[in-house]
Amino acid sequence: MYSKFTKDFGVIICLYVDDMLIFSTNIIGIVETKRYLTSIFKMKDLGEVDTILRIKVKKHSSGYTLNQSYYIEKMLDKFKHLNIKEANTPFDFSMKLNDYCDKVIAQLEYASAIESLMYAMHCTRPDIAFAICKLSRYTSKPNKDHWKAIARVFGYLKRTIDLDLFYSDFPAVMEEYSDASWMTSSSDNKSTS
Repeated sequence: MYSKFTKDFGVIICLYVDDMLIFSTNIIGIVETKRYLTSIFKMKDLGEVDTILRIKVKKHSSGYTLNQSYYIEKMLDKFKHLNIKEANTPFDFSMKLNDYCDKVIAQLEYASAIESLMYAMHCTRPDIAFAICKLSRYTSKPNKDHWKAIARVFGYLKRTIDLDLFYSDFPAVMEEYSDASWMTSSSDNKSTS
């Protein structure tokens, strides 16, 4: 991320390999930034953002929505062999997961599933954060119970595939709520927030 602030405008450039987003407090900042960058680099102006990094961006009168339905569809297709059934929640708290494993099942694929889910979690789906953080503890020795829990997360995403993150205009207030389940892991007495 790069930023520039003058008395007339503020500009933030988000750059990822060859994809770029330009944000500004007004259109003058965007025009001047584009003019400067095109004088130095060969680049293509695709206009107002529609999709970036597999995230669909839609402008509304009072803000923007971000959605990863296309990415989630691709992920569900990749892991369809798990026989994914829709679920109302991403995690079943009655399921007791542990580190003990007499038979490790598809460790590399499990790590790939966690990585795929983490991308969705970080971009537009914070609602799966608890489940992914919990399940990522078992990437070195996943067993059938861990895979069952992963399939449930996929089932939740399947059911809620069109869920959007909505960012409205100012005043922007961020609220956070947290809870901790103390000593929920009987094998190591770790808590989970």
